[in-house]
Amino acid sequence: MTQTLGIDRDSYSHDLLVHDTDEELVRATQDFVAQGLDSGGQVLVHSSHERVALLRDALEPHPRLTYGYDEDLYRSPTTTLFAYQRQLALAPQPTEVWVTGTVPLAESRAAQAAWSRYESLVNVALGGFAFHALCTYDARTLPGHVVDAARAAHPHQGVGSLRRENPDYETPGDFLANPLAVTPKVPATSPTADLVLRDLRELHLARSLVAREAKTSGLPFDARVDFVSATHEVLANAFRHGAPPVLLELWVAAGRLTALVTDRGPGLPDTMSGFGYPDRGGSVGLWAARQMCEELVIGTGPDGGCSVLLTAG
Repeated sequence: MTQTLGIDRDSYSHDLLVHDTDEELVRATQDFVAQGLDSGGQVLVHSSHERVALLRDALEPHPRLTYGYDEDLYRSPTTTLFAYQRQLALAPQPTEVWVTGTVPLAESRAAQAAWSRYESLVNVALGGFAFHALCTYDARTLPGHVVDAARAAHPHQGVGSLRRENPDYETPGDFLANPLAVTPKVPATSPTADLVLRDLRELHLARSLVAREAKTSGLPFDARVDFVSATHEVLANAFRHGAPPVLLELWVAAGRLTALVTDRGPGLPDTMSGFGYPDRGGSVGLWAARQMCEELVIGTGPDGGCSVLLTAG
């Protein structure tokens, strides 16, 4: 089912521009930047070196207008998403942030799909902040499936008087079920290792298992440590909000780790849990876990409980 979020333009916007010419891109960027500066906000224009040079030439200098390169700002979807969130949440005083530019063009379809999922998840992670984005997609150079995914990830399209609701928009939960999202799934092979936990006191056994098996993946030490911690948080969450027994399954391949945690509880009604910035004194488990792995996908287990898939690599 596809729905349209009732997003207030005065507080948050995440808009799409699909353009066929440089002139169209320049005009839209000029309009967007003018809106941001008129609001008193901070404006960032980012893209490739060539595209930034084009736009810098077309825009008047301003102390609240800055430029950046995708290679510096957009290192990975998860890192980028939560970096924006922390910037907004921890700002010393409320300031509107206006961002326009591209998302990286990855080398593989799977890697590109991760950026498409990022575009959709922006609406969850940043939707409560004074944040405005205009994401620009060049129809001349981008594959059709990339543009189609972008259309599904943005609530509105166009700039200024041409801005309108996007009929192709899908909520993040719906988009993750869309084949365009290429959401990670459990490997087709048997698990490398598994463990059934019946009590919180057994969590140390799971940490030891994941740490031991992860060594054979070839991933850097820091990535392995983060993955162990993320899996621990998910397991602890399964005991707090689900019901035992809790099953941990682990797949290890060269440069890749996958874990699946399944409990026997009532299931987690909000599959987007852990994307919102935590309230003071609230739970930070899933929010922290999402930042310590590449992907964390919440679903329903075969017996109706909650399942959480984690990946790294």
